[in-house]
Amino acid sequence: MNVQKWDSFWLGVVIGLFLPALFCLAYAHTIGLQHLWQEGMYEALKPVIGRMLLLGTFANMALMFLLYELNVWRLAKGVLVAIIPYMAAGIILLG
Repeated sequence: MNVQKWDSFWLGVVIGLFLPALFCLAYAHTIGLQHLWQEGMYEALKPVIGRMLLLGTFANMALMFLLYELNVWRLAKGVLVAIIPYMAAGIILLG
């Protein structure tokens, strides 16, 4: 399988920004957080959202490990850079 043609930093950033968001949405649906957007629920669930964001970064880390094993370095670097906003948001929401 030729993955070298997909070796782009910006493609990695885009994938890295969407993957944790999809993971968090799927996880929120699984544990039943549909009432998150009701009035006043955001403040009560801030720690849960922060933990979910930090958990979503594990999907990026697993993808980054897979990309390093496939020697797709630029794509892996883009995924690594995309982890930073999720880590910062998760830490801010936990604090």
